[in-house]
Amino acid sequence: MSKLYKYLAVILYCLSSFVAADTVTDLKNLVDQGKYAQAYQLALSHLESMEGDPAFDMQYGVAAIDSKHVSEGVFALERVIFLEPRNFLAKLELARGYYHLNQFEKAKQLFLQVKKVKPPQVVANRIDLYLSLIDKKTTIPPTKFTSFVELWAGYDSNLNSGPSDQTNVVILSSDALGRSGQYNQVRLGGDIEHAYSPDAALLFGAHADMRLYHTEDEQDYKNISVNGGHLWKMDDQQFQVNFVLQKYLLDRKQFRDLLGANAQWSKQLSRNSVAKLFVGANSLTYKDSAWKDALQLNAGANYLYAGEGSWNPLYFVSGFIGNESPEESNLFTNSLVDRVFFGGNLGVQLSPADNIKLTPSFTYQESEYAGEDWIYGIKRNDKYMLANLNIDWTVGPSWTLLGNYSYTKSDSNIELYEYDRQQVMLGLRYSFR
Repeated sequence: MSKLYKYLAVILYCLSSFVAADTVTDLKNLVDQGKYAQAYQLALSHLESMEGDPAFDMQYGVAAIDSKHVSEGVFALERVIFLEPRNFLAKLELARGYYHLNQFEKAKQLFLQVKKVKPPQVVANRIDLYLSLIDKKTTIPPTKFTSFVELWAGYDSNLNSGPSDQTNVVILSSDALGRSGQYNQVRLGGDIEHAYSPDAALLFGAHADMRLYHTEDEQDYKNISVNGGHLWKMDDQQFQVNFVLQKYLLDRKQFRDLLGANAQWSKQLSRNSVAKLFVGANSLTYKDSAWKDALQLNAGANYLYAGEGSWNPLYFVSGFIGNESPEESNLFTNSLVDRVFFGGNLGVQLSPADNIKLTPSFTYQESEYAGEDWIYGIKRNDKYMLANLNIDWTVGPSWTLLGNYSYTKSDSNIELYEYDRQQVMLGLRYSFR
């Protein structure tokens, strides 16, 4: 009787071995075909009986890693290495698992061990790619300083954005109508990006924009801002938050202060395209017109696509929506401040030569006000359109010649707010290096 039990035990052992061999073969076939999710589910159904078998754990580990169950795959491959310390294929896959778990030092050690045995060139190239990615993720980049100064001369056909003709309902003086003039402009700024880890950095910046008209001093302005923020980098994604303080002076007098915060998330969709989402909030405070004080909220999305072919086109398109709510609600603020606005922007950057960039773009914005105008008796609706062309011509390591032409048209159901405006500018930028 004991011999019968021995024979049955041998038969059961052989059958289980055949079943195990068939399971490992099926797993390997699914993995080789790239059907990782199916292979992972098949492995789970046999995990209780086959866990610890190096051949099974090898296929189970690869399937788990490539079906986003990385920790399970790492545990399985660690069992393989424990039993088969010279299984370099398992070490290669385990190194990949460590990489996806951000255990970069462990991953690097295993990749280098595999590289020492001189694997096929295709495998060596794959290892080099991972090693370069690890260096990029573990090396803290140096602090970046960028700054510039721009000098401009220009002509403005409607410097006060006034209506070009006398209106029918409201009698305006000639000073209130659109006026033209020449001007000089200075723009300057500096930014610091200080990385304190491979994937995080502190951001600081300061910028100023000053325009002086030749004959219309009351339209001179200065726009000065400082900002600080933080940047997080995550493989193909970035997240950034910023805080900004801005002072706007008109005719050498404080006109408006802005205190704002915004956040932006971006993702690399492909080698040629990036998508961005943004939200922001700004508190607007007016020095001599406190009734205009308001909170402005906005949100939107951008999409950039780098095309191929001549002139290396970089296409961009964006859309946004926002709301401006006055701190005080009354007849004037409801009709002149309280509004919903929305619109978009599209354009393309072209490079006809390595040192020349042309950027035509078009912007549209519509504003719908909440209250009826106290004179016209209707709710104001504005449509703002801007056609713009920038030219950048790099003429030296730090020098760039600049050109700009813009045409603005504001349509409104209230004629007082309708105007056309053209600006032509020529400038020179010096970038500090």
